[in-house]
Amino acid sequence: MRNLGEYLRDVFRKPPMVFPLVGLFHIFGLVWVIWSDRKVPFPDVVWLQVLWVAAYTVFWLWACGLKRIGATAYIMLAVVDLIIYLAARNKLVSETFISLLFPVDVLFSLVLLYYFNRLEKKETTN
Repeated sequence: MRNLGEYLRDVFRKPPMVFPLVGLFHIFGLVWVIWSDRKVPFPDVVWLQVLWVAAYTVFWLWACGLKRIGATAYIMLAVVDLIIYLAARNKLVSETFISLLFPVDVLFSLVLLYYFNRLEKKETTN
């Protein structure tokens, strides 16, 4: 098992530069959501936004370590978010149960798909 120093070194050296930058974007988004919801009591439905963004952040950082399962989990989370968005006809429901980073996370999923598909092709040709 790697320690935190080795993991952080790998995150900034192995993947393309866009991966750590998007990771920082997710971390800042998580801090912003927690800060904006700090006055709301904890077991409130508003804290679902924090759970969404925390899940996106964890899975993206996992994918930054070039772990395919982290990328797959991130993409599946974006698909679930997209399904909820398309199924919710009520604006209040969509604002409550959909991640604040929703449209951007779908684009980040496409980046993951492209990169890991290209990485897989490169590994099979070597």
